[in-house]
Amino acid sequence: MVARAASRPFASLNPNLNCCRPTQKLNEVVAMREFPADVEYNERGEGLALLLLPGSFGTGSGWKAVTDRLARSYRIVTTSLLGYGATAERRPLGNATMSHQTEVIDRLLERIGEPAHVVGHSFGALAALAHAIAGTIKPASLMLVEANPLGLLKTSGEAGLYAMFGAMTHDYFAEFEANRPDAARHVIDFYGGEGTFAAFPAKVRDYVIKTTPANIRDWSSGTPFEPAPSAYHQIAATTLVVRGGNSHPAMMRIAEILAEAIPQARLETIDGGSHFLPATHPAELARLLDAHVGAGDT
Repeated sequence: MVARAASRPFASLNPNLNCCRPTQKLNEVVAMREFPADVEYNERGEGLALLLLPGSFGTGSGWKAVTDRLARSYRIVTTSLLGYGATAERRPLGNATMSHQTEVIDRLLERIGEPAHVVGHSFGALAALAHAIAGTIKPASLMLVEANPLGLLKTSGEAGLYAMFGAMTHDYFAEFEANRPDAARHVIDFYGGEGTFAAFPAKVRDYVIKTTPANIRDWSSGTPFEPAPSAYHQIAATTLVVRGGNSHPAMMRIAEILAEAIPQARLETIDGGSHFLPATHPAELARLLDAHVGAGDT
């Protein structure tokens, strides 16, 4: 595997966007149901609605360094995915599917009640993709940060890069089954470079260890997610694909394939960044998000 310098994430212009105004209330056409009490929901600010989905081992607070730069201009909604933060786990330990995440995202968008721009990081970006393909309430736009739909590597003939994930998860799953507490270091170091997990503060390492069962479910549901290429072609939302310039080679290639597969997508690379961009490069992400979403208001 290619060696990379460890990052230190100590936290987990498009005129077509004019259609997405806060005055267009989705609850005029979607019957509102009682929002589930076991799904995390935090909101602040006013303006165009943003829904931010964190990655594995993350919570909604992991976006704070990004959203603090945008709170005066946008209605910001953060959450945690299934099994993290204040969102309860609903997936079985085996045979989980992305449909569980898709359902939760639909409920979040239903509560927001207006067209929302969906932003996802890592597994949160994969969840956003799965929802854009199969969800009921479509996003106003997408911003996919270090998204990891592994199946794109298989369908694009990148067997060597795909195998890198398989080698990592083989060791990870074996150590999880053997009850080794720090088994998830394989995932963290795969994405961030050798030594990234060890560089986390004790509090962060403890949270990663605590939520490892949720991450196992992330892999069991995300790895089999292999929609046909035509499914990506049918995503109508304007999409910004973001990758770190120092990311794992497999993730770099996934971003390229993804940007080519979605009709209204473009690719941005953050120089010097790796996988954990919301923690290491929040200013750059906030700038890109503001340009991507705010351009529809100019």
